[in-house]
Amino acid sequence: MGLPTITVEFRTLAASAVQRSARGILAVIIQDGTEDVSWTSKQYGTLAELAVDAAAFTEANYATLSRAFEAGPQAVLVVRVGASGTLAQATAILDHLAYHWVCTPVSTFQSGLVTYVKALNAAARIRKVKALVAGVSSANDPHIVNLANTGVTLDDAGSTVLTAAEYLPRLGGVLAACPLDSSVTYYALTDLKEAAAVSNPGTSVDAGNLVITLEDDTYRIARGVTTLVTPGTNQTADMKYIAVVEAMDLIQEDIIRTFKENYLGKVRNSADNQALFCSDVLAYLKALAGQSVLDPDEPVTVEIDVPAMRAAWTAAGKDVSELTDAQVKRKTYTTYVYVTANCRILNAMEDLVMAITLQ
Repeated sequence: MGLPTITVEFRTLAASAVQRSARGILAVIIQDGTEDVSWTSKQYGTLAELAVDAAAFTEANYATLSRAFEAGPQAVLVVRVGASGTLAQATAILDHLAYHWVCTPVSTFQSGLVTYVKALNAAARIRKVKALVAGVSSANDPHIVNLANTGVTLDDAGSTVLTAAEYLPRLGGVLAACPLDSSVTYYALTDLKEAAAVSNPGTSVDAGNLVITLEDDTYRIARGVTTLVTPGTNQTADMKYIAVVEAMDLIQEDIIRTFKENYLGKVRNSADNQALFCSDVLAYLKALAGQSVLDPDEPVTVEIDVPAMRAAWTAAGKDVSELTDAQVKRKTYTTYVYVTANCRILNAMEDLVMAITLQ
């Protein structure tokens, strides 16, 4: 009897989508043996909270973690292994934590983190994880972002020089804090005095790299791209953009979480309840179109996937070839709900092509 409230829940999720997307959680893996602490992971909502535990980190690690707060993510989740700790130890801790982005200043962990995140996202899970790494080539994945610059110099009193990996938490904070109604393209990194130049930055971006370039006397993110270069099955060229992947992940998380919390095991798998679920999802997506997260000028549809239902019954040995689509919709298949949706995620405004005619 609680089903009607789900429509309200979907509307609430849609109304808060942009705000929630701007408050992502960044997980940062560090190696640190400064102090014998009792925790292996700890979440900090502010820099002031981190400062309370300053003695638990090396000076370098504390500075690295501090930079993660500059852009204002919801929280920074610190995953700590010993000074000689391994990535396997860190990922065993991560397995039990909730976060949106993950990175590490440990240079030797970069490629392994890519492998871990790819495997993690391959499994059926509510929330997809995105990784920010440095110096990793050919990841070719919409949930992996790779920094091409080899290092940066901070615009501080000591002109601190950092490796690309050491600067990742700062960039990770930027990615975690970016809302759905904008992108990190052209984001000003005002804390930088210099960034190691990338030869042919345009070519590097096309190859799936995040590049920091000097524009208008300010170092900026050239374009917010993922490492996806060659889209595979169920992937599109739009997934080359971080902004699109972020929207896609939030939509998927909202729908799956709501289904699991309000439908899974709680209602009978009737045609009427399936239609109600489709109606709720459609209202949610149309609300996102109203906020320009989805393209309001493109059709938004959510409906029962009749061909998938026919295939399921056929595979089970049942002949449904003589049934109409309407009849197939009423003939629900065991515990499965087959749904298909159509919508278009809007990207950010990033490129200008303008012709000026002089009279």
